[in-house]
Amino acid sequence: MGFDAVWGTDFITPTKSYGIPDTHPPNWYEPLICLAHAAAVTERIKLGTGVILVPYRDPIILAKQAATLDQFSGGRLLLGLGLGAFRDEFEAIRPRLRKAHRGKMMNEYIEALCMLLSHQQKDSNFQGQYAEFFGVNLHPRPVQNPLPIYVPGSSPESLQRIARWGLGCMVPAARAQERLAALQPALAEHGRDLSQIDVIAEGELSLAPTHEAAVQRYSASRQGQFRTRRVDLETVVASNWIGTAEEVVEKITQVQEQGIDHFNVLHVAADTMEEMLEQMEMFADEVMTKLD
Repeated sequence: MGFDAVWGTDFITPTKSYGIPDTHPPNWYEPLICLAHAAAVTERIKLGTGVILVPYRDPIILAKQAATLDQFSGGRLLLGLGLGAFRDEFEAIRPRLRKAHRGKMMNEYIEALCMLLSHQQKDSNFQGQYAEFFGVNLHPRPVQNPLPIYVPGSSPESLQRIARWGLGCMVPAARAQERLAALQPALAEHGRDLSQIDVIAEGELSLAPTHEAAVQRYSASRQGQFRTRRVDLETVVASNWIGTAEEVVEKITQVQEQGIDHFNVLHVAADTMEEMLEQMEMFADEVMTKLD
């Protein structure tokens, strides 16, 4: 279809905050295993984690998994990392760390991952509040050097992470200009320039021949019902790729004019594989072909 990459989202267990009824359990497959399967049956498409929930993982094992997947795919892995949407999911999975500061934990784990995945580093030693290891030397290293790592650019703390380690940046398309303006002082503080950062603008997708049908499709989907419990529908529609193909092309073009040329469909409003493929084909045929 012409897509550059496919991304897998990391959800572990539905908790009260998700609001998912027991009668409709989610199909949340583990993303690294899914991408390993995808690597075996593809040759060119890049494979991204959008995003791995870092506080739930052991950094050494995650580094080993990432390096292995990059090797098996011939250097196609894009490693997206995040905190997780809901605190109660973290506390359910890691109750002994229920008082942990997830932001500090993520900072430590990113530093550890950069060390463990580096081609320059030999024996790796790390001692922090949440991670500790000595004399660890992982082989084989990833094919890519450095391995591309991305984090959301949604908060001042996340912007500091991007600037400190030179990470890729994921931002909502509707807020891209605002988030990049906030990122630039942090980059300058660390001696970096925005041209060095791969910025991905993201949006949720619902396409239909009419605007009203696209909104209805989104509202009826499980993704739409989840989102509109927290944000009003009008705001969600205005901020995402929901509408006709012409409307979505216009929204993406406006972001392109801000200097961004990397886009990711974050969630597709589809509850079945058939609906998912239909939306992907419409996006490829009616949106991607209209963009430079």
